[in-house]
Amino acid sequence: MDPTRYRSRAKWLFFAASGVAIAVAVACGGTEVVEKVVKETVVVEKVVEKPVEKIVEKERIVEKEKIVEKPVEKVVEKQIVQTRVVEKEVLKLVVATAQPGYVLQAPEPNPKFGGEVRTAWGTTMQSFDMWSGGSGNVLTQMYNNLVRKNPTDGLRTIIPDLATEWKISEDGMKYVFTLREGVKFHDGTPFGPDDVVATYSRVLNPPANVPIAAKTLYDAIGKVEKTGPKEVTFTLAKPRVWQFDMFSDPGSVIYSKKALDENNQDLRKIVAPGTGPMLFDSQKSAEFFKFKRNPNYWNPKLPYVEFATMLHVPGWTERGTSVLTGVADFSWNVSFDTFEEGKKRTDIVKVNPINNFGFLEVRWNNAKPPFNDIRVRKAMHLAFNRHIATEVYREEFLNVSRWISAGGAGATPIEAVVKLPGYRRDNSTDIKEAQRLLTEAGFPGGKGLPTFDLVAASVPGHSQVLAPFFVEQMKTNLGMNIKIRVVERALVNEEYKKDFDFVLGTVFHSPSPNHTPMWEAVWKTNGSQNFARYSNTEFDKIVEQLASETDPDKRAQLFAKGQDILDADPPEVHFGYTSHMLMWRTPVKGLGLGERLHQEWGRYSDTVWIDK
Repeated sequence: MDPTRYRSRAKWLFFAASGVAIAVAVACGGTEVVEKVVKETVVVEKVVEKPVEKIVEKERIVEKEKIVEKPVEKVVEKQIVQTRVVEKEVLKLVVATAQPGYVLQAPEPNPKFGGEVRTAWGTTMQSFDMWSGGSGNVLTQMYNNLVRKNPTDGLRTIIPDLATEWKISEDGMKYVFTLREGVKFHDGTPFGPDDVVATYSRVLNPPANVPIAAKTLYDAIGKVEKTGPKEVTFTLAKPRVWQFDMFSDPGSVIYSKKALDENNQDLRKIVAPGTGPMLFDSQKSAEFFKFKRNPNYWNPKLPYVEFATMLHVPGWTERGTSVLTGVADFSWNVSFDTFEEGKKRTDIVKVNPINNFGFLEVRWNNAKPPFNDIRVRKAMHLAFNRHIATEVYREEFLNVSRWISAGGAGATPIEAVVKLPGYRRDNSTDIKEAQRLLTEAGFPGGKGLPTFDLVAASVPGHSQVLAPFFVEQMKTNLGMNIKIRVVERALVNEEYKKDFDFVLGTVFHSPSPNHTPMWEAVWKTNGSQNFARYSNTEFDKIVEQLASETDPDKRAQLFAKGQDILDADPPEVHFGYTSHMLMWRTPVKGLGLGERLHQEWGRYSDTVWIDK
């Protein structure tokens, strides 16, 4: 494929200022938890060794000259600059959450009530169960978590949701949540500890007929139990330094025990009642999903809008066009071209490019020939030119990266990535090695290989751009013959249940810059999202060590070893991590969209308001 046929574009790298561990520490409202969780975070651990008040005073005075005079200034100054905004938010939120009766509200003064917010992204799904295939970016409007990321401060902190406070034991093996009183599900059922226990018991031990994709992310939990009238305790069976982070994932919602019991633990076919700010109103498949304001929401300040309508707009270009023309008020991710247009239209829209901890990939079936041969897998990894892929694909912004995104903890610097085999722009040497490996495996020039099947979603960027590009790369460089089969995007994951060859899709989106949860779920042997059926015992050992290691330098070494293993024994071909391009019309307020550190396809309908 001739790359000159496609316009080049500037390569962006967006670096997150901090991780979820910072947020966990500051949202708990107690110094015991702060001290415990900060041990997991490099930057904040070094800065927060001094009282937060003292550091914030220095920032307010901005006397860098005086700071530099101190012997350790070089290190301290660097850390302060990196986390300056976060430090201010830390101080602000600790005070807020420590006050009795703290509730979330829009950050702007005098928000307006009423009206409708309309969004543009895909809304189709094959299941209404948030834990079992339901669309999180749609259904989260109806539900609550125990805790959540703060939508008003750029997702920098974790704040109370259905839990008002929490404590983490000194050894990090026990979490005790105090639950909010006076909360009811939409059907009038009172919320309590039994609902939390029922929700997470199903996650830990799902029925045979109800797959729970996130199961691996919680399997360090040995027991969840009611320990008081308004208290629930989670006890870990094995160390996992990032386990608490998962409670803030938008998909970690709480269902009622009543709904689970009445439906034999299977909620895939019903829209189960939640405790959230919105009630289900109506929907029409492949057209829209509409919610209405919950007048009995436990937070008396929210929500502001009367209706939240999600228009089904699967194409990225169409999403951007919808916002630019006023059909929609905002979209989590628009195409590169419409994003560029939005940058020029500051009178009507605002834009923000942010990190997204998930990437586009082609998974092959590692359990079947010839993909069970490491030489064939390595050949495909080496023969694919990721630089051209970023220029061909204009629906999202792709970053050339290894197995951790540019904004993630432990990422290889881009200047080093582009010198590695499989990641070089001039990959002629890599192609020769790929051809040698394929010949050694018994398939010179692709001879002897069958014609393979590649499944791609019906969205144009996947079926008309990425899939044909991958097919052309494999044919030109390795002599492989692959036919493309297109299915509705909501059906893509169904292909993994079959004896598939190739599936093009989007891999796990981590709620944190820490990519260990993704490694655990997607590439560790028997991970609950290891749809490619990959297994490497050495990689599994790395993931196990990352689960308990808190030393930043040792974690960096483990991440480097893990990436080396995946390069040598690739589980799939990845195009690269994406940076999502937010676009919203200027009247949209209450979401801190311009300050977000990373993407979160989650609840927005509680704090959003329209300034018109």
